[in-house]
Amino acid sequence: MERLDEVEQQGVIGAFDKRTIIELSSDVVKEIAQKYGNVQKGVGDIMGGALVETSARKLKNEAKREVAVSLLKMGKLTIEEIAECSELNIVEVEQLAKLHTL
Repeated sequence: MERLDEVEQQGVIGAFDKRTIIELSSDVVKEIAQKYGNVQKGVGDIMGGALVETSARKLKNEAKREVAVSLLKMGKLTIEEIAECSELNIVEVEQLAKLHTL
């Protein structure tokens, strides 16, 4: 934790990255403790599998969707411009546009 605090203060990582590392580390420790007999398999299952969805990542993705919806409601930008501004892909913005008929 001290090392994470140091690299955050140095600007090497941001608060989001720090929180993600902490959450993932906690998940790894819990998983290893449950599968005490086979540590290597436990780590492989967690880190080698599909993208791990952390609460920080969920919040970030929700914020991106909220930005896109706000921009859609303004009605001044194209789908492509909204995708670029919100860091979503075009398909996601199109889906949001259908859900939030303006």
